[in-house]
Amino acid sequence: MEISKKIHISKMTYMGLFISLIGFWLLAGAFYSTAAILGADLESPWSALIYTTAQAVSFAVLLKIAVAEGGGFASIYFGGLTPRKIGTATALLAAAIVLYYPLDLLFSQAGLPPDNFGYRSGGLGLVPVALWAVGAAFFEEAFYRGYAITRLISLTNSPLLSYAVSIFFFSAIHLIFGVRLFLYILTVWAPLVTVTFVITRSTWATFYFHLVNNLLVNFVT
Repeated sequence: MEISKKIHISKMTYMGLFISLIGFWLLAGAFYSTAAILGADLESPWSALIYTTAQAVSFAVLLKIAVAEGGGFASIYFGGLTPRKIGTATALLAAAIVLYYPLDLLFSQAGLPPDNFGYRSGGLGLVPVALWAVGAAFFEEAFYRGYAITRLISLTNSPLLSYAVSIFFFSAIHLIFGVRLFLYILTVWAPLVTVTFVITRSTWATFYFHLVNNLLVNFVT
């Protein structure tokens, strides 16, 4: 599967783009609202799995759409993971981490409020956080890189526009954690994971990038 390879575009593809860019996030919001009404403890680390469940449901629907397009799973996750691709992803993730600190300091000096992101817990609470970290990396790379970029390129014939749309919507779902994180992802993190995708031509490489990032954020920093 090539990033620029033409994919059969149908009405279902537009539904797939909606699901991958924002639909899954709206579904997660509906799940959280329902859980709150039912009296669930949304402060518990286990509540993180509500998001993972919404992503899994959305991915199942997206996979059916990909099959109908004639591609299936291999049209969303492709490219493999070689030592060279791991090295590329690692180097670009390191750049994203290094750039976070001066940019966050700049945002602080500008008076932007601090972010509130990540799940911190101990004991059995580590289990749902780990599942959330893996799930967010796997599903979001499928949504924003594997599906959205490839379909948008086929639809618009403009790789740069496709990258920009993916970066914007991916960044936008993080606004819930604060403006600082949104701006950092918009200007640094999402562009660098997209560069990883373009260089490696692999969704597995961006999954690795995203997974290592999530594990560092939730279990190391």
